[in-house]
Amino acid sequence: MIQAYVLIDAEPTRVQDLIKELPGLELDGSVIKQVHAVTGRFDLIAFIESPDLQSLGN
Repeated sequence: MIQAYVLIDAEPTRVQDLIKELPGLELDGSVIKQVHAVTGRFDLIAFIESPDLQSLGN
Protein backbone atom coordinates (compact mmCIF):
# COMPACT_ATOMS: atom_id res chain seq x y z
CA MET A 1 0.00 0.00 0.00
CA ILE A 2 1.31 3.44 -0.97
CA GLN A 3 0.16 6.66 0.65
CA ALA A 4 0.59 10.04 -1.00
CA TYR A 5 -0.43 13.67 -0.77
CA VAL A 6 -1.69 15.30 -3.97
CA LEU A 7 -1.98 19.07 -4.43
CA ILE A 8 -5.06 20.23 -6.32
CA ASP A 9 -5.75 23.48 -8.14
CA ALA A 10 -9.50 24.17 -8.07
CA GLU A 11 -11.96 26.89 -8.94
CA PRO A 12 -12.44 29.01 -5.79
CA THR A 13 -16.21 28.55 -5.94
CA ARG A 14 -15.81 24.72 -5.93
CA VAL A 15 -13.40 24.30 -3.01
CA GLN A 16 -16.03 23.68 -0.32
CA ASP A 17 -17.98 21.30 -2.56
CA LEU A 18 -14.85 19.31 -3.43
CA ILE A 19 -13.93 18.93 0.26
CA LYS A 20 -17.24 17.11 0.69
CA GLU A 21 -17.33 15.23 -2.65
CA LEU A 22 -13.80 13.85 -3.05
CA PRO A 23 -13.26 11.76 0.12
CA GLY A 24 -14.12 8.14 -0.60
CA LEU A 25 -13.75 8.55 -4.37
CA GLU A 26 -12.01 5.52 -5.87
CA LEU A 27 -10.11 5.55 -9.16
CA ASP A 28 -8.13 2.56 -10.48
CA GLY A 29 -7.76 1.16 -6.96
CA SER A 30 -6.62 4.44 -5.42
CA VAL A 31 -8.90 5.91 -2.76
CA ILE A 32 -9.05 9.54 -1.65
CA LYS A 33 -9.08 9.34 2.15
CA GLN A 34 -9.05 13.03 3.16
CA VAL A 35 -9.22 16.44 1.50
CA HIS A 36 -8.31 19.77 3.11
CA ALA A 37 -8.28 23.38 1.93
CA VAL A 38 -4.88 25.08 1.91
CA THR A 39 -3.60 28.55 1.11
CA GLY A 40 -0.98 29.42 -1.47
CA ARG A 41 -0.51 28.22 -5.04
CA PHE A 42 -2.87 25.24 -4.61
CA ASP A 43 -6.37 25.16 -3.17
CA LEU A 44 -6.66 21.62 -1.82
CA ILE A 45 -4.48 18.80 -0.55
CA ALA A 46 -5.72 15.22 -0.78
CA PHE A 47 -4.42 12.21 1.15
CA ILE A 48 -4.60 9.12 -1.09
CA GLU A 49 -4.02 5.41 -0.54
CA SER A 50 -3.11 3.28 -3.53
CA PRO A 51 -2.19 -0.40 -3.97
CA ASP A 52 0.93 0.49 -5.98
CA LEU A 53 2.77 3.36 -7.66
CA GLN A 54 1.33 2.63 -11.10
CA SER A 55 -2.26 2.85 -9.80
CA LEU A 56 -1.40 6.10 -8.05
CA GLY A 57 -0.09 7.56 -11.30
CA ASN A 58 -3.23 6.64 -13.19
